[in-house]
Amino acid sequence: MRNKCHVTGSKMSVTDINDPLFYGRSAKQMASDLLRKEYHGPGDTIEAAAHRIQVTKGVDASVLMQGWNREPRPMLTHRWFPLFQAWCAAGFAKAENAYEEERARHEDGSALVRLADLVAGKKAEG
Repeated sequence: MRNKCHVTGSKMSVTDINDPLFYGRSAKQMASDLLRKEYHGPGDTIEAAAHRIQVTKGVDASVLMQGWNREPRPMLTHRWFPLFQAWCAAGFAKAENAYEEERARHEDGSALVRLADLVAGKKAEG
């Protein structure tokens, strides 16, 4: 039993959403997505794209540049949440479309559809 090795730093490990590095990793990906979408190509700079996102979407440019340049590190929610909102508004989050497509596959009066509407906060038509 003494020669049993413990796996640490495995790429297959699941990150808990309460882990502060979860926010850092997801913020890095979201910042990269937003900056790649806003970047206009040759003649433009990443800093200018970050400033345009700051003006239009309200995300601090330093948060975007931190996600672009640095390794993921723990991030507080009040810095991460505006980035998440801008990422969703830019169309990268497909949850609403997936919800509507799955809802269309089921009959409208079923208990499952009513429960999903209740959980999603949708008002029942009728």
